[in-house]
Amino acid sequence: MNANEPSAGPYATPVLNRLLAHVRAGLDPRFDFLAFDDVPWTTPRASVRELRVALIATADLHRRGDEPFVSLDTPWGDTSFRVIQHGLAEGELALDAPYVDEKYIPRDPEVALPRRALDELVAAGEVGSAAPRHYSFAQGIVCAYPGLAESAERVAAYLRVDRVDAVALLPTCSLCVQSVAVLARELEARGFATVALTTLPELTLRVGVPRALASKFPFGAPAGDPGHRALHVAMLREALALLDAAREPRTIVETTLRWRRD
Repeated sequence: MNANEPSAGPYATPVLNRLLAHVRAGLDPRFDFLAFDDVPWTTPRASVRELRVALIATADLHRRGDEPFVSLDTPWGDTSFRVIQHGLAEGELALDAPYVDEKYIPRDPEVALPRRALDELVAAGEVGSAAPRHYSFAQGIVCAYPGLAESAERVAAYLRVDRVDAVALLPTCSLCVQSVAVLARELEARGFATVALTTLPELTLRVGVPRALASKFPFGAPAGDPGHRALHVAMLREALALLDAAREPRTIVETTLRWRRD
């Protein structure tokens, strides 16, 4: 979907109107995107230079040998998750979702789950430490509740065991922006400071997240273009900086970073 093509509907962002029409025509004529008045808020315990950070991506990635996601068999969306060890070799990552754009995640998983970029920030002293485990969700989740709330509770249990302080969340599709916002809210309510990336700030603002970094990147590569490690690092740095800078819920900042090809 091209976010700049005009379309009729209740939203200022054309892609949201087209997505709304698509879901209403195919699944639920009463569907609308989630909206909340309140926004959970957890104040980070220290500067990001002292925090342990975990990553969550709606990338459909899983460890080779683990059960793949079943989104194609569940029209409302697969709200389960898979654990990705921080040190897992890239060759041990699997992606069995034919609907994932082959231009991005299959070429470079770092565009959605920037573990090595996080390593660089830790090595530079800009982040305290990387969590030993990260989390992958599926794309295309139409019905977020109760499934994502239940999964968030389970993820929160892992985060507590790993002594994680903060979580960066990266969406890779239009509906993923809503999924990531829901997960951010649920984790924030459970005591974890969160920051979400977004390519649809109107939807992120509607759902209501504590902190978000908006970009004009295409769906599928929230951290930047494949192979562009410096951009992945810069995006993650800018997002995590909001853990220090944001003072109130619904803080959304637009990055000036651009893809190498731009």
